[in-house]
This record gives sequence, C-alpha cells and structure tokens, in this order.
Amino acid sequence: MNKSVVLNILKYLPIGGLFKLFYSGEGSILFMHKVVKQQTSKPRIHLMKANEIEAEFLEEMLVYLKEKYDIISLDEMCSRLESKVKQKKKFIVITFDDGYKDNLTLAYPIFKKLNIPFTIYVTNCYPNKTAKLWWYMLEDILLENEEIQFNYNNTSHVFKSKSQDQMDKSFEEIRRVIINASAEKQGQILAQLEKFYRKNLVDYVTRETLSWNEINTLSKDSLVNIGCHTINHLALNKLTKDEQLEEVLGSKSEIDRKIDINSRHFAYPFGTSNEVNDTEINNIKSTRCIKTATTTRMGNIFYVHKNNLHALPRIQVLGTQQDLSILDLYLCGVLPAIKNKFKKVITL
Repeated sequence: MNKSVVLNILKYLPIGGLFKLFYSGEGSILFMHKVVKQQTSKPRIHLMKANEIEAEFLEEMLVYLKEKYDIISLDEMCSRLESKVKQKKKFIVITFDDGYKDNLTLAYPIFKKLNIPFTIYVTNCYPNKTAKLWWYMLEDILLENEEIQFNYNNTSHVFKSKSQDQMDKSFEEIRRVIINASAEKQGQILAQLEKFYRKNLVDYVTRETLSWNEINTLSKDSLVNIGCHTINHLALNKLTKDEQLEEVLGSKSEIDRKIDINSRHFAYPFGTSNEVNDTEINNIKSTRCIKTATTTRMGNIFYVHKNNLHALPRIQVLGTQQDLSILDLYLCGVLPAIKNKFKKVITL
C-alpha cells in the first residue's frame, strides 16, 4: 500500500491517545533543512522537495505547536531531562541542519515574530563557500537529461531519467554512491558531472548558503543557537577516528572563533544507522566539549535520554507531508513506534 495512503488512514484512526501514553516521551526534537516560498508546479526530485518546508506552513506549524507544547532550546531540554520534574506540557525543540540562507531570510522572521527559539547546525564549508552542494546539481542534471552517466571504480554507470519514477530512483541510487564514496572518489564523480553536463558547483553554494556575517547576525539573537555540523559534511563512519575528531572539533573551533560563542551542540551528517553507530557516538562523547549530538533516527525524547545525549533521535518535518494531523502522528509516537517495531527509546 502507498505510504501516503497509510498515513491518511492512520490520521483518522482514534489511536493517538493510546500511543501518547507509551511512546510520546517527554517531548520531541524536530529538524528541517530549507524553507522556501510557496512551491511551484515545476518538476522536482521527490527527495529534494521533501527537504523544503514552505514558509506559510512553517508559521502555521509553529503557531499550532506553541499552543500545545513548550517550545524550548536544547539547553533547556537537557535541564528538563536532568531534573525529571513532570511538566504540564511536553516540549518541542526546533532544529535546522546545514546553514541555508533561507534560514535567515524566510525562517528567522517567523521565529522572531512568534518569540520561539531554534538551533541551526552549521556545516562550516557552507559559509566558507567550499561546500559542494552536489544534490542541487544532480537534481538539475536529472531534470535536464533523459539519462546521465559517469565512471566509478573503473565502471561506467548509466542512470535513466525520462520519467518521474526514473528520476527519483536514479537520484537515490547516485546519492547512495556519492555518500558512501571516499572524499577522493566523491570528488572524481562530481568533477565528471560538472564537466560533462556543464555545471559549476560554486554557483550553488554562493546562492544557497549563509555567510559568516549572516550567521554572526543570527547568533546575536538569544532565540538562535548555532551548533556544529562538521567542516565538510562527510559521513563520519567513512573517516578514521582522528579525521572524525578533526571534522567535529575543527567545526566547533572555527564557529566559536568566527562568531564569539561556545558552541556545544552537534548534529551528525546524514545521521542514520548507515553513518552513525557506537564508534562515532563514543568518539563524539569523548571530546567532552559537545553537550548534545543529534541523529536523524526517528524517535521521541524520554527521560532516559539524559544518559544518551550524544545519540538523540529527531523527527523530520517533511515538505512532502505538510499536514499538521500527520505531524501529530509523529509527536504522539504512532509513527516512531511503527518505524522502530514498537521499541520505545531510540538511541542506536
């Protein structure tokens, strides 16, 4: 059965109250990436559209959440977990990954208007303008061509992109190849795509990402917490321990120096079980200067997470599911419970 059909069935079933008792925990950490103006009818890759929240829906969501939950910072979340004092309302923490320019131009005015705190996890290569936003380039290439190809491991790979299904499938397959490739191999693939399809990755980073001046401006507002997201947004499990620590501590050091703060919160790049497990979590924990670390594993936050602050689950607000009743299915624990085979507390 189609996933959207299942969600539409679940949201009308009277099961939220029962799941809330056992699976909603004390609150939830939400995460997003980009905020955009109203979506157009232009063809898009499904996975790309999923990472873009419309500004109008963001405001609607925040107003809705503010009535039902305490929307708090990561530091206040830690205090709540430590105190174990039962609150009248469950909490919500709002986070954004990477450091897109629209977090300032479109999202920030909404959070300011509603007096709601949020965190932006900055990947340093964004403001340093060295990032390779290959997913935007890849989407453009797939939309503009009926097939694309490149060489990888001495083999020519061809991907079809005539139909929407083919484009979505090809995007996910190529994305998997790029994420799992070493930095050197990844560079080789991207260079081929740039050259053959006449693209320039510099154009994408210039257009889409925050500058250090803009990050500094945001950080001056007490509502905004700036966290770390590594220097180069590489999958940590593809790196040695020393390389992992350099990516994390180098990110923190530069952020602290550039905007005069003490950043203590971190988000793992990609953040699934494919990239983050015991080794990566223990390495981050060993730094002793990172207070919390968030994954992208779906789950709500329980008091026991005070002992797992470096493996915190989050719930993604998807641009392809801009429906508050579906968001409720996540927050009350229905969808996390089903996703995790009815395991309550998600860490690893």
